[in-house]
Amino acid sequence: MKDEYKMTVRFDLTDVRERALAEYMQTLDVKKYQSRNRFIIEALAEYVDSQSITREQNEKDIRSIIREEMRACFAEANYVPQPVTNAPILTAEQQEEAEQDILDDLKLFD
Repeated sequence: MKDEYKMTVRFDLTDVRERALAEYMQTLDVKKYQSRNRFIIEALAEYVDSQSITREQNEKDIRSIIREEMRACFAEANYVPQPVTNAPILTAEQQEEAEQDILDDLKLFD
């Protein structure tokens, strides 16, 4: 097996975005980036790295954002939580059903 993998990159010059990218590549400062090849490899690596965020990290970020927004809304409304009195007592079956409803609702974010 060779120590190199080669491929060709084609730009569709009738596509506005691809034409702009092709023009950019033609004017690329190869002294700064070593070569056009090195530039493409680094850009691809950066893109792949940015896409490798795990689902768990995304969910954690979403939860954090929701908490922050809720705190801000409550603070803005001067909301003070009141102690719960006469809270309904759920059976184990009702509690399980309520939890499943919440999980089903969260699946909508997938």
